[in-house]
Amino acid sequence: MNFRKSDLLNYRQLWWLDKFLVGHKGYIAGGCFKNIFNGEPVKDLDIFFENSQDFIEAQRYYKQLIKEKPKDWKFSYENKNCWSIYSIKDKVRLELIRNTYGNPKQVISNFDFTITKFAYYKNYDNLDEDDYMAVFEVIFHEDFFEHLHTKRLVVDNVLPYPVSTFNRMLRYAKYGYQPCRETKIRVVTELATLDPEDEKYFEEQLGKSLYEGMD
Repeated sequence: MNFRKSDLLNYRQLWWLDKFLVGHKGYIAGGCFKNIFNGEPVKDLDIFFENSQDFIEAQRYYKQLIKEKPKDWKFSYENKNCWSIYSIKDKVRLELIRNTYGNPKQVISNFDFTITKFAYYKNYDNLDEDDYMAVFEVIFHEDFFEHLHTKRLVVDNVLPYPVSTFNRMLRYAKYGYQPCRETKIRVVTELATLDPEDEKYFEEQLGKSLYEGMD
């Protein structure tokens, strides 16, 4: 599994995301980039963190924003997996993930489809020309753009939640994305190892989303 890193000079479509990475150490990763590069509306941004302390600090930052700017921000919902707020001005929901931690490469490596393996983050080891602010960068699977353009669903890692991946594969198919031959074989093979009598497992897995499965 190979990844590419880049600064943002070639990705003007992403510059509007900068404001959502201010005030905390989180980073954006997952399926929203598929929508952005396809010129489609973005309803949700998934923000991940390297550790629980970073999540707590980001949550504190946004709670303060809600108090100070109630016309711009409002609380959306929360559960054991994430804490969410809504940007009224931009009409986008921020999902602060709190059950998965790691650096951008670690997190997107565990996502299932290559078209979701993209992250937008601040590199604190790379400061701007004034040595003042961390430079915004991206990291993505080397085949991200090829598979996005051809609308291919490709899995190139272990599938810890094969039922969830199968369920997501059906949803992506509604938007014209089709699994390649190798991905079909991998998903079918993984599903064949499961116990069909384990109703509880299947019920839980069929309801898995990003926060309980893998994006």
